[in-house]
Amino acid sequence: MFDDLIKNKKAGTESTKQEKFITENFLILDTETTGLDAGVDEALQISIINDKKDILLSTYIKPKYRKTWPEAMAVNGISPQMVEDAPVYDFAMQDMINDLVEDQNIVIYNAPFDMNYVDLRNARGIYCAMNVFSTGVVKEWNEKYNNYTWQRLSTAFNHFKSHLTLEDKILLDNAHDSLSDSFMTLFVWEQLMQAGFEKGINYLK
Repeated sequence: MFDDLIKNKKAGTESTKQEKFITENFLILDTETTGLDAGVDEALQISIINDKKDILLSTYIKPKYRKTWPEAMAVNGISPQMVEDAPVYDFAMQDMINDLVEDQNIVIYNAPFDMNYVDLRNARGIYCAMNVFSTGVVKEWNEKYNNYTWQRLSTAFNHFKSHLTLEDKILLDNAHDSLSDSFMTLFVWEQLMQAGFEKGINYLK
């Protein structure tokens, strides 16, 4: 059934592929944070890779205000000791990020969340893989919120897991935290684009 969906979506769309799909020359970004409250919590790690699987940035970040984050640590495994000697998110780090993302399309699994912790205004566009997967593949309607239920990265990754190459497996086995999630997001995005799902809305507009 999924193979039929691929064929049907690809039919008649090749002429507009450059307008509707992002299949090359893009970046993947992921963060780990001290929690889910953008007004209180801070970034603990940021990773940026390109569509060729090159690591452009992957660093821990020392929070300026939060000293402990037990609930987040139970999920992401990043302790205060691990970031004690890490750089803070300052102007120098922002300048480095600006240079990387300037005029680039950025794919993030949960774009609305990560955009709270990283300034990406220099990017060409920002696209959310979770939105494409949740509204195009799973389509689990949530009556309470009158919208599709957004699916976890692990759910999307496992949905396409049978398509993993040996290279993908090696990369994931050797990556951790936000870097691992970046490679997982790249894999999911590639599967979505190959299946003919459109890139979705640009979160910078």
